[in-house]
Amino acid sequence: MTGGVRKGAAMIQAVVFDMDGLMFDTERLASDAWLKIGKLHGLPITESVMNRMKGLRLEACISIFQEELGEDFDYWALRKERTEYVNRWIQEHGVPVKPGLRELLAWLKGHGYKIALATSTYRKTASRYLELAQVSGYFPYQVFGDMVENGKPEPDIFLRAAREVETPPGQCLVLEDSYAGVEAGWR
Repeated sequence: MTGGVRKGAAMIQAVVFDMDGLMFDTERLASDAWLKIGKLHGLPITESVMNRMKGLRLEACISIFQEELGEDFDYWALRKERTEYVNRWIQEHGVPVKPGLRELLAWLKGHGYKIALATSTYRKTASRYLELAQVSGYFPYQVFGDMVENGKPEPDIFLRAAREVETPPGQCLVLEDSYAGVEAGWR
């Protein structure tokens, strides 16, 4: 490695990326879709409800919706509408890549860092986004939400990523944008 970031006595050897909200502006896209669906169906889906779900696994998001909108809330029917909206938007505009992502990935790769993905998004969707954004080749190590038992804020996904890159967790730098993800990375 030609570079390295000191963290105490350990040298950073690997960088572990979250995906939605950090690499791609897909959290905003999904949130916008939920807000539109809420208005369409007369449901009080608000920004604060959406913010509570950032970085969490599917099961936790369903619980938040039910807590906010009642146990009878038909998550799966409205999730289908949300997915259709997001898919149409991405088909028309492409995956909304955050500025500087490709440059950062190229720099890390060029400086010999191991690069991993650790996203709460399930494999099928995340793999599609990586391919459409043309960045999948930067991630030889990938951990998806459907590969771990406990989602963020539990550290399972990042510990698994550290094992995948064969690097002690203390030598991995986690890049995150959500409170749940930052807590998971710290833990």
